[in-house]
Amino acid sequence: MAVFSLIGPTIFLVSGQSLNQFILTLGLIILAVVFGLTAFIFFRIFLNWLQGKLENTRLFFRRSFKKNTGSLTANISPPENIFLEPRFVESDGNLTATIFGGKSDISEALEPEIICENPAAVAYLYKPIALWHGRLILPSKEERQPYGSVYFEVINAPKKYQYFIGKTAFLKWSTNRQVQFFVHAVTQDLKFTKQAKNSKKSGNIHPDRLNGWRNVSPLETLAGSRLEDSVTVMLRRPVIAINYSSSDRQELTIDREPVQIIGRFCALVSILQRKEADSDKFIVRHFNKTSQQFDGAAEIIRIPQVQPDKNGVARFTNHLIEQSPLNPDGWYIYGERDEDSIFVVQAIEPRKIAQLTPDETHFGLKKSLSYLNYKNWENTPAQKGQAKRVLLTPNEATENDSISPWQEGDIGIVIHSFGGIGGKKGERPALGIVTGHFALGVAKVVRDRFTSELRFDIEYKQVYAHNPDGIVAGSSKWQSYMGDLQRGWLGDRPVCDIICKLDCVCCDYDFDGITLSPLTELNQQLDIMMARYRSGDGTGASLVTPATSCVQDSSQAIYATIKKITSEIESNPQIQDWLKAHPTDAQTQRFHQLVALGESLEKVLMPLGIVRPDWRKNARLAGIDAELKKTFFVGIVNLIKAAISYRTMLPSRTQDEIAKIFLKQGAFLWIIRTNQVGGFDPNIEPIAPTGL
Repeated sequence: MAVFSLIGPTIFLVSGQSLNQFILTLGLIILAVVFGLTAFIFFRIFLNWLQGKLENTRLFFRRSFKKNTGSLTANISPPENIFLEPRFVESDGNLTATIFGGKSDISEALEPEIICENPAAVAYLYKPIALWHGRLILPSKEERQPYGSVYFEVINAPKKYQYFIGKTAFLKWSTNRQVQFFVHAVTQDLKFTKQAKNSKKSGNIHPDRLNGWRNVSPLETLAGSRLEDSVTVMLRRPVIAINYSSSDRQELTIDREPVQIIGRFCALVSILQRKEADSDKFIVRHFNKTSQQFDGAAEIIRIPQVQPDKNGVARFTNHLIEQSPLNPDGWYIYGERDEDSIFVVQAIEPRKIAQLTPDETHFGLKKSLSYLNYKNWENTPAQKGQAKRVLLTPNEATENDSISPWQEGDIGIVIHSFGGIGGKKGERPALGIVTGHFALGVAKVVRDRFTSELRFDIEYKQVYAHNPDGIVAGSSKWQSYMGDLQRGWLGDRPVCDIICKLDCVCCDYDFDGITLSPLTELNQQLDIMMARYRSGDGTGASLVTPATSCVQDSSQAIYATIKKITSEIESNPQIQDWLKAHPTDAQTQRFHQLVALGESLEKVLMPLGIVRPDWRKNARLAGIDAELKKTFFVGIVNLIKAAISYRTMLPSRTQDEIAKIFLKQGAFLWIIRTNQVGGFDPNIEPIAPTGL
């Protein structure tokens, strides 16, 4: 009955009935929404109460059991904090002794025989992060350049352009028609609204330096998103570099948005021990490409302890990092040397999570769906400090079940979500609902420069609202978004990245010279979304509310991609003729699979079969609120729009729904799960996001 009260009136409303029917319909929808929300709130309160009672009962019986059994079970009873500190023993010096083969006192531990203190001698072990790498600098209002150019302080450049390093060049957009279409689509005047000003007062960082500017370009919003020029990026190739020797002026021209990265150089190391107690200096060993072991040069580096946030939680801690279960596989460290020539880590990435060897493999559609439904976030607090890679394949096990589905150059779609922070200093989510975050991205299989093994290179497409941390909406490498010691989520949240390998989405189509690329189209749609989020569509504020979020705007990009590709194919007779002439061609089969995928995704994005007006017109974004008067009617309209696409309200639910569709269409799913990885903070624990 409740389902009919929601769907039936909606059908009447769409079909255009009389005013009385419209009013009746609206009233029924309001009643259904209010009733549903009220029931959900009481249900969550009851669940929280029941869980608390069960936990108290369990602890009571555990204590009673210990008292009754006495010394007989003293040696086999598990510690009470086993679910909080798995494989991390904060006070047990035996673990340190086991790893290092010495005493537990760090000050007495034996250092390696030879520690290289000459940076030049180990310089070959460090690699530049990117060929074109630099810092974006926003011109002053008086120095603004035509067409939205910004300054670019060159940190690294290809060998051919080494003379650019250390200079400040003009970074400008290509005059290509398609590039200019994107630039003009997101260039607009920027004037802070009341919502932006109120958000600033609550501690969020907004593009203050751009307030009041006319015709603000996407490069300017990227450079000016923070209060200082601290956004460092890599430029995608091709880059057109021009050096005007007569005027000592350098120009760099690009056709895609830069990608956010952090650090100047990268190395692969395993951490041996802290050099001294209460020091942020650590002794590490570099990876030896010849032996494929961590028996290379030993060096002293710094892994700073970052400052905690207002809740007292640091994004990353170096405490006991040398005892992390991920340390034996090594860490990619990103940073640069300080004035004392000591390498200072700015971001860190566990080598294990990028490798292509799964810890678990589940064959068959039924088992794979069951893993997504019940196992993916199972016992999340007990997984603290650990990471896991899981391969899900819809095919049943075969003789070649040990062969990896990934080959060099393969590309997959990344579906990202994260959970919450529990423990003594954790978050206190409203009604016990851990919303988390949702994003899309791209993962490419590349050859690792340090080990020569295949690994994932992950780039997120962050449709990210303005926030107190200075996280900027845009394309970000894994090490920038996840591994940044100051802003990343690796150390304080549980994270799930699902990489989907499906050729019908990730491969281009060529119909006798007419090329279509679903992946390129999705990237373009997300580029538009991210640029609009940085400026708040001219309002200066992209905000998240229970009814509006980045989940729905990322989903809008998927919807726009599906409709554009479908429209281009249906309206082009040459493509239609090609498909009819090649009914059994592999490309035709891929195309039919793409159509089926699109239809399945539409059912998730629009479960009621109604297209949200803002999605159809692509005029407004869910996370960007114009200067509208906050009336009861406006609030109801927002709730109705959210209800129309209710499956895209919660990040974890959306991730699961989209992943299941890919799986049912024959995709391999590669899951990377991390749970507060790095050092050990006893005051927090990972909490799974609410999926409903």
